[in-house]
Amino acid sequence: MEGNSTYLRDSGKLASYIPTMVSFELFDPRHNLHSVTFIYTWDLGNGEVRKGPEPFVECYYTFPGNYTFQLSIETNTPQHSRINGLYSVDLTVLDAIKSVELRGPSIYNVDQSSNLSFHVGGSPPVWLCWRVLSDCQAPSPTSCNLVRLYGNIFNLNYTFRSVGTYCFDLSVRNNISKLQTSYNIYVQSSPVSLIFILPCAAVIVATLIFISVTVCRPRQQSFMSKPLMADMNYLSFTEIELRAKDASLTLPDNSLASKTNEAQPLLQQLETSYSTQP
Repeated sequence: MEGNSTYLRDSGKLASYIPTMVSFELFDPRHNLHSVTFIYTWDLGNGEVRKGPEPFVECYYTFPGNYTFQLSIETNTPQHSRINGLYSVDLTVLDAIKSVELRGPSIYNVDQSSNLSFHVGGSPPVWLCWRVLSDCQAPSPTSCNLVRLYGNIFNLNYTFRSVGTYCFDLSVRNNISKLQTSYNIYVQSSPVSLIFILPCAAVIVATLIFISVTVCRPRQQSFMSKPLMADMNYLSFTEIELRAKDASLTLPDNSLASKTNEAQPLLQQLETSYSTQP
C-alpha cells in the first residue's frame, strides 16, 4: 500500500518503508473448516514475530536485504484433530527509487569533454535510460540509451557541439519502482584561459628579446671596431712626427724650449728604431 493505492505483488520483491499487508487465504471448497479458529504465528525474518487469530498482518521492512518470511498455523479444538501448517517465502526488500541527483555544475563549455555524474537514490540493479535534447525539443521518434547499473553512480562523458540550452532526460527503474526526471543544462562558449595566455605571452616576449639582442649586438661591435682599425692602419710614424712638430709650433715661446726637449727623445727613439731595422 502506498498512499491511496494498493499494489498486488506476485513476486517476492518488496519496497522498504512501504506498509505491506500479508494475508493467508484458506482453500476450503467444502467449508469443512469454516468454524475452526486458527492461531497464526508470523515470523518476518528480521527478528520480529507476531501472533494472533487474524489471517493477515501489517508490516514493513526498514532496511533492504533478503529475508525469509514464515507463517505457522495451528488449531486444537474438540471437534477437529490438531491441524498444523508451516509456510515460507523468500523476500527481497529493495529501496524504491526516490531521486536522481546531478552531482556537478549545470553549466558546461562547448566542444569539450564534459563529465556528468548522477546519483540514483534506490537499490540496484537499476535500468537507466538517458537522452540529451538540444533546445529541450524531443526528436521524432524518441529514443534513449539504455544502461544497466549495479551501483548507485552513473558517470557519462559527453561533448556538447553547440551553445545553448539542453535537457538531459532520465528514466530509471528497478524491480519495485520507476522514476522519470529531467535536468536543464546550459552550454557556453569556451573562455580563453589566462593560464594559457600568460605562458604564451612570456615565450613570445622572450623570443623577441633574444632576436633583438642577436641582431643588434654584432652591429655595435662592428661600428666600434671600424674607427679603431682605421686609425691603426693609416696612422704612420711620419704622421706622428708631423703632428708632434705641429703641436710644438703652436705652443707659446716661453714653453717652446721645454716642449722641444720633451719631443726630442721621442724623435730620437723613432730614428733609432728605423736605423736598427734591416
